[in-house]
Amino acid sequence: MQPHIFSISFFTAHFKRHETKKFRSSYFLPPPTVIWGIIGAIFGVEREELEKFAKENNLIAGAELCSLGLATEKATLMPWDNGNKMFIRTVEDFEFLIEPHYKIGVYAKEGFIEELKKRIEKKDFEFDIYGGISDCFLKDIKNENKAEFMEKTEAKGMIPADMVDGFSQITEGSKIIREHVLLSRF
Repeated sequence: MQPHIFSISFFTAHFKRHETKKFRSSYFLPPPTVIWGIIGAIFGVEREELEKFAKENNLIAGAELCSLGLATEKATLMPWDNGNKMFIRTVEDFEFLIEPHYKIGVYAKEGFIEELKKRIEKKDFEFDIYGGISDCFLKDIKNENKAEFMEKTEAKGMIPADMVDGFSQITEGSKIIREHVLLSRF
């Protein structure tokens, strides 16, 4: 197993929060499953094969937010009302991130990491990389070439709640921002 960090930015991004229905809210960080999708796009892995791909390569991934802007726009939705045989126009808010920049941490099999580094360096991707949805285009991606694995009691970014021991044992002055996040477990 080997760690690697790469930097990635988008012109805009939207990582849909699954618990919102009417308002299209976005996570600030790409969830681990989105990162697997980005890496899968680099290697040409179809969406249906992504879980198998992650398991085969012992893929663990996370993101750190470096910078972003936030905007909300109005969007007109036109869902089809089959009973009345017509479209119903509704207006909803759509939240998106402006020029988000992230550092992506990956921990996987050594041969896999070496191939990932080569592909990022050469920008040799099988599929296009998007910032959550297909309207959000890649701005830049590059290897950071400085990664080491270490066990710590502090974390940045998004981690599964079951990895955090003893919420009641947190020392004074520490801060945890807890959001409802759906994570896939393998």
